[in-house]
Amino acid sequence: MKKIVSIIIVVLLATSCTDQGGDRNYNYRISNNSGVVIEMIPFYNGVKDISNKVIVKNLADIKYQFTDTPPYGGGPRMEYIAFTSSKIQNNLTHIEVVFDNKKKVVYQECTATNQCFNQARNIFNPVFSAEQTEVYTITPEDFQNAQDCGGNCN
Repeated sequence: MKKIVSIIIVVLLATSCTDQGGDRNYNYRISNNSGVVIEMIPFYNGVKDISNKVIVKNLADIKYQFTDTPPYGGGPRMEYIAFTSSKIQNNLTHIEVVFDNKKKVVYQECTATNQCFNQARNIFNPVFSAEQTEVYTITPEDFQNAQDCGGNCN
């Protein structure tokens, strides 16, 4: 009788566990195809942090791979992959992209007052963090459309 009860308990335990699925692998990449060297400069809480800038040569990439395991906590966000500082968690508010110290563009996080969902090239736009494989490409058009800063973008 004890053996039958033990078998029933084992069967019940084995069948009551839910399958949480397998690992989710994320592969994110920022590609610089702008035609010039770029600098990506983070702003933490609205303050520019030159010490954490990332330089990306033309035709070079920043790659990030991440594996999320059950229960899933969510994938990475595109805007974070260029920066490894621990300060990024919920403090990254802007990213300045400087093109060969001639032009620049500043992207701001999505907020109630900055609806970046309507800004197709804003790296903070959730569309760039929606899938398990994402590529954000900085293009020659991004360079052409950036604000001229007369060779002194600092």
